[in-house]
Amino acid sequence: MTVEQLIEKLDEIFPKSLSEPWDNDGIDVLPDKNATVTRVLCALDCTSVAIEKAKELGCNVIITHHPLVFKPLGSVSDSDSVGKRVIECIKSGIAVISFHTRLDIVEGGVNDTLADLLCIENTESFIPYGRIGDVKEQSFESFASLAASALHIEKSELSLVKANADVKRVAVVSGGGKDEINAVVAAGADTYITGEVTHSAMIDCKELGLNLICATHYATERIIVPVLADKLRGLAPSEVYVFVREEEYGI
Repeated sequence: MTVEQLIEKLDEIFPKSLSEPWDNDGIDVLPDKNATVTRVLCALDCTSVAIEKAKELGCNVIITHHPLVFKPLGSVSDSDSVGKRVIECIKSGIAVISFHTRLDIVEGGVNDTLADLLCIENTESFIPYGRIGDVKEQSFESFASLAASALHIEKSELSLVKANADVKRVAVVSGGGKDEINAVVAAGADTYITGEVTHSAMIDCKELGLNLICATHYATERIIVPVLADKLRGLAPSEVYVFVREEEYGI
């Protein structure tokens, strides 16, 4: 299987049409589209650590959720954070492919995975990349503990706004969800879980009577990396090895 053929297969299950207009997911770096895929590293981000791990494992493809190249580059320099990683990938013959908003939106993607981990049932979309559904009625404190446990973080890492006593109907948007608060309220949720919001957005939640759990951008999205790896194993020939990069935030 060539790198180009792998991209075509992935585009079939994660269609480009699902990408938000402002997004830049897809091909980030493509040194040789005709290269044979040997090993693939899946990671949340194409960090320098992920690139070194790919080189160590003999991977010539890195597949991520977040795009390495998000904004247009005026120049490519090793003195720039993005530029130095692009240069290293090209020098090492490593293709980088990202599936960002289309992986947020697609059925079985980031937000469906997040909803499943939080035991949310009867889920439906209230915006293309957000999900809303029902949970067993419980206190806000109980649901916050469940969220921390499900996402494998300490409860102290959560940022919480308690505006309702009970939790019954929950909306989720992975990553940064500050702009979706009005849509969450309009959809009828009493509780909203996302990765991060602004200080002003936290005040809005309190004023609007909406419970809020910010569980960090990283924790609400790293959950998709093993799911993505499983998809790849189903697509790639048996001789292609797929690895999951267990990252720590900030490296």
